[in-house]
Amino acid sequence: MRRSVDQTVRQKQSLFIGLGAVLLVSLTGCVPAAKPVQKPAARLASEIDYQPPPQVTSVRNIAGDIEVFGTAAAKATVRLARPTGLAGQAVADKGGHWVIRLPSSGQTEIYGVSETTPERVLQASGYLLVTQGGMGVVLRSGAGALALAPSMPARVSAFDVDREGGAVVSGFGPAGMKFSVWVDGNKLGEGRADPQGRFALPLTGPVNVGHHSLKVFGEAIDAILNVDATPAASLASSPYRAVQYGPDLKVDWMTPGGGEQTTWIYGLGGGAK
Repeated sequence: MRRSVDQTVRQKQSLFIGLGAVLLVSLTGCVPAAKPVQKPAARLASEIDYQPPPQVTSVRNIAGDIEVFGTAAAKATVRLARPTGLAGQAVADKGGHWVIRLPSSGQTEIYGVSETTPERVLQASGYLLVTQGGMGVVLRSGAGALALAPSMPARVSAFDVDREGGAVVSGFGPAGMKFSVWVDGNKLGEGRADPQGRFALPLTGPVNVGHHSLKVFGEAIDAILNVDATPAASLASSPYRAVQYGPDLKVDWMTPGGGEQTTWIYGLGGGAK
């Protein structure tokens, strides 16, 4: 029985990593092999130029299609890949900017993001989630989800929790805003919004299985939410599951390391699925 469970976990991990580097290798004919770089033997590793991974900066719903904007190395080939294969690609301009237009599927989708240059293949940190309404969210393993459309007034945009109860609260507020986070009346952290008006605060204690009252209180925010820290059901047939509950979206997804994380995204609007 234990062996069967381990095999299932390995299969799920392999499937979800397919969103990332393994998928790039498996898409033969879609991703060219990176060319080896010839460097002088005396060149130190610290001298090798660092290239940041590709980033998604915004997602827009235009005329029924989804446009994904981002940055990468100049002239790099950027690819968006679903678990089932390549979804779209584009070449970054001289300034490193790119846009990929995808037909809307009418449902929540998840993508791996990568760039290919003659020197290397780089995978973005995190996965891009596009909701059925066209909202873009970057899912980050062990960190808070990053909603790509900042909004005011200050609010909580996401709550992430893993199977061990490790949790992160994310949202928006005025730059430098001080705030604290309370779960069931217990203070579990305090922080500030960054210069861009975002915050993602890891909580100082675990959030146990079940439903809890989450309060985020500060200079410009006073939010109370009911959060559900129930572990994700088994992801046996897919590397993610997205279900909408009224205005909120629950996403159970498999991290690159094979763990399972649950992300609640708040305030999407629309009815329950």
